[in-house]
Amino acid sequence: MNRRAAAPIALAAVSVIAVLFLPPISQDPRYHEFADQRTIFGIPNFWNVATNLPFLAVALWGARALHAAAAFQERWERLAYAVVLLGTGLVAFGSGYYHWHPDDATLFWDRLPMTVVFMSLLATTIGERLSSRAGRMLLLPLLAIGVASALFWKWTGDLRPYVLVQFYPMLALPLMIVTCPPRYTGSGGYWGMIALYGAAKVLELADARIGSVIATGGHPWKHIAAAGAMACYVAMVGARRPIARSHEYPPK
Repeated sequence: MNRRAAAPIALAAVSVIAVLFLPPISQDPRYHEFADQRTIFGIPNFWNVATNLPFLAVALWGARALHAAAAFQERWERLAYAVVLLGTGLVAFGSGYYHWHPDDATLFWDRLPMTVVFMSLLATTIGERLSSRAGRMLLLPLLAIGVASALFWKWTGDLRPYVLVQFYPMLALPLMIVTCPPRYTGSGGYWGMIALYGAAKVLELADARIGSVIATGGHPWKHIAAAGAMACYVAMVGARRPIARSHEYPPK
C-alpha cells in the first residue's frame, strides 16, 4: 500500500510546491464576458444559465445507485457518493445563479459546490484504489480543504489554492487508476469522466472562438460536457460490482 500511495503523494507534494512558488493568481475580470449574452424568455445569458440543468438531472439519476447494495462495500462509500451527487446537484444552482449575473461575488457560489465534487471524488477514488480506510479518513479533511480554497479566494483574491483543488484530482485520478488494481468492476466510467472534463476545459477556453462560429459560444457546451463527465461516473457506480475478495486490497 505504501508503494502504491507513493506516486499520488509525490504528485501532491510537487503540486503544492509548484503552486506555492507561483505568484498570487487573481481572477481575470474578462472571465465574465461570455460569448453569448442574449436574454431569452426574460432570462439573461439564457444558454449559459439553462445548460446547468443537466447537472441536476445527473444528480437525481445517480441517486438510484444509493439503493444498490452491490455498488458499495462500506457505509462511508455510500455517504461519499451521496456527497458527490449533492455537490453535482448544487452546481446546477450555483452555476445557474452565477451565469444569471456574472461577477466575482456570484462566481464564488459557482465554484464552492465544484470543490465538493472534486474533493469527494478524490476521496472515493483513494478509498477504491489505495485504501478504504484512507479514503474514509480523508473524506472530511479533503472536503474542508476544498471549501477553504474557495473561501481563501473570496477573502484574498488569490486563486492558487482553488487551482490546486481543481486540477490535482484530475491528475491523481488517472494515476491511481493506472497504477492501482480496482476493488470494483468497470473502470471505463473514470476514463469517460476524465475525457469529457478535459473537453469541458477546452470548450471553456475556446468560448469566444466558438462564438465567432455559433451564437452560443463554447461555454454552454462546457456545461454539457462537464455534466456528461459526471454521468459517466454515476453510470459506472450504478453498474459496478465488487471484485472477488482474493483480488481486493488492502486487507480490511
